[in-house]
Amino acid sequence: MASHDEIDQMLGQWSWASYDLPLQDMAVSKRIQRMARRLEGLAAESLEPLGLEPGEFDVLATVLRSGPPFEVTPTWLSRSLLISAAGLTKRLSRMEGRGLVSRRMDPEDRRSLLVALTDEGHALAEKAVAAHAAATERMMGALPADKRDQLAGLLRELLLGTQKGTAGSPA
Repeated sequence: MASHDEIDQMLGQWSWASYDLPLQDMAVSKRIQRMARRLEGLAAESLEPLGLEPGEFDVLATVLRSGPPFEVTPTWLSRSLLISAAGLTKRLSRMEGRGLVSRRMDPEDRRSLLVALTDEGHALAEKAVAAHAAATERMMGALPADKRDQLAGLLRELLLGTQKGTAGSPA
């Protein structure tokens, strides 16, 4: 495996700077950005044969992982997906039109709706989760299992640190 990547090259270009830059921090953030882009591309590529866009997959997978009866509130879904209520409504309308999800009044709270997977949506969600997981596993296979565990732990620490308002990020 190459010992230098495009981020090393980019950081080397800063050697002319007379001011002190946090190059190690920049290296981490740039590599995370690049991997995020590659993971987004991987998602689109692995879902395209199933006729799904990554945003639709996110909805299906999130409702599926909620477990039986595979039904959640739009508010919970919006928070889980980190998207606006308006964005979610638009996405759900498209998916409902395709027969992948249904919406109904919550019998326990008539002011609220429930979003559920249809039989077709449930079947597609299972196929999509399997396809996406297999593609992700192939990509992550570049690292041995112990290093993947280590990386997952480090990223968890970083995320938790930024969620608590440490590491210079708002809470």
